[in-house]
Amino acid sequence: MVRIYTLLYIYTFFALGAFCSCEPEAIDDGRDMRPIEGTYVIDYTFEGTRTSTRSIHQDQPANQRISSLTYLLYGKDGKSKESMLLKRREIPDISKDTKWPLKRETMTWGQREALKDTLEQGMDYKVVFVANIDSSIVKWTADGTPNGTLWCPLREAESFSTAYLQLPARPFTDSDMFYLFTTSVNGADKEADRDHPYNCPVLLQRVVTRTDFFTERLPEWDMTIKDTEGKVVIPDTVKTYFQPTLIPLYSKLIMGGTDAHIFNSAKGSTTDLLKKMEEAFSAEQKKWTPTDPSKTDSVKTAAKYGKYAGGMLTISRNLDQDPTPIISVLSSKHVIPLVRSLLETSLRNDSIQTLWKQSWRMGADHKTPTTQAEVVYDSGSGVDRIFLDRTAKAGLSTSARMPVDTTYISELQGFSHRFEGFSLISYGLPGQNKIMAINWYASDGTTLDHTLTQPLQTNQGGNEWYQVTYRPIYSLDCLGNANPISVEMVCDINTLLPLREMLPKVGEGTPAWTDEEVVDLRAAMIELLKADAFKAYKYAPAGDGTGETITLPVGVPDLSADDALQINSEWKVEKHR
Repeated sequence: MVRIYTLLYIYTFFALGAFCSCEPEAIDDGRDMRPIEGTYVIDYTFEGTRTSTRSIHQDQPANQRISSLTYLLYGKDGKSKESMLLKRREIPDISKDTKWPLKRETMTWGQREALKDTLEQGMDYKVVFVANIDSSIVKWTADGTPNGTLWCPLREAESFSTAYLQLPARPFTDSDMFYLFTTSVNGADKEADRDHPYNCPVLLQRVVTRTDFFTERLPEWDMTIKDTEGKVVIPDTVKTYFQPTLIPLYSKLIMGGTDAHIFNSAKGSTTDLLKKMEEAFSAEQKKWTPTDPSKTDSVKTAAKYGKYAGGMLTISRNLDQDPTPIISVLSSKHVIPLVRSLLETSLRNDSIQTLWKQSWRMGADHKTPTTQAEVVYDSGSGVDRIFLDRTAKAGLSTSARMPVDTTYISELQGFSHRFEGFSLISYGLPGQNKIMAINWYASDGTTLDHTLTQPLQTNQGGNEWYQVTYRPIYSLDCLGNANPISVEMVCDINTLLPLREMLPKVGEGTPAWTDEEVVDLRAAMIELLKADAFKAYKYAPAGDGTGETITLPVGVPDLSADDALQINSEWKVEKHR
């Protein structure tokens, strides 16, 4: 008799067009009936719930994450091809006072009654529990606004194979993410009858996945403050913060190769100095060369200067083969003016300043920070439907707008870097959710502040947690068309020109240089540097803790022009667990 009743219900269901609804079906669920022959009682108990992960904010207990609980029963007999919706029931008394997991001894009377049912033996059922879809409690609306029309996320629920959870139009919070449990039940398999109830354990599992998006917030910089020349004032805090970003670029500029603009300039200045010295020594050689070879003293002096001139050529060739002395000078304490020049010009680059302002998410008035963000998907690849069998489908172009309300501090390169962002709670499906851009909005939630365009894909599945970290200015590259700015660099002479290492010793090559000859050559070079013809090199004798120095002009790339600087951002994707 019960079997006939069930089949009659299914027929009537379709005849009346009772399709997807979040309202309980007006069907006698049999809770008040004693089990009759051919039926059995099923008791649902929540012996465990996986509700402790994927929260937006940490340490949210389960009773704050489950706001409503819906029971769905699908069934088919041996002749039916589809499991059709037989019953829908809201479990009562779900609130912040609910003790999870739900056990018989801690349930309310209403919950104990709602969490049992009478089923037919031999009939195949699909038992479903879904948390947080009751719009009368969670207040889901069709357009995602607080005052919109109430709307149910459970769609096309008349059949188990068609029923799915639609991604809502507003972002999830910790108290309304979807949890799902499904299982197949057949009393014959469970050896259940009217005298032997079946206890069905229920384990709710979250069906959403979490992706945290963080962007680096650079130090405060009010670019409306100008100096007497009308240039934007760069605070010391900005320079200090930005300097570690420049160090890798400076290393590339001094280490040789096609990008070594500073090295090439310093090498050119050193070669020019050596050539001038070679010319000066050659002039002395010519001066001392006698017309009468019998004047041996003059011959010896001329030969000495000739060897000095040849030594300059040898040193220059050695620098071509081994530029270590030049790199050593460019890595010394005297390079501060070079780094300072790079720092000043790069921070005056329009693109750098734009990224800096964006990191503060400034609104049109440059004072109001944005507080919302949305994710844009490529070709509608955002996953927006998850079916009761946990398969998912994509069709979403843009996510709901989410509050930017999360901050963390990371120690990078010896500095505390602040990152701010949001948590995207969505459905996971590897191969989908192809992110194309992220839009950042002003505090009114409607004014677009700026867009970060970046193809990105985490390939997350369901109930996973990933983090995407964006650093707008991760590294820099100097482009070849950067104009040089001449900067004076102080050089330790012994570091720049280690003569003993650069001239062959006796037995190592020709012409060989004795230690005494090297000492004499150095003295002769110092005398040249003191002369008016070499005044531009600003020779300085040794002082307290310093050796003798000269000053060389070095061309440092002017990075203030956009076509002189390539800015490389970083998008780092990590899986939490």
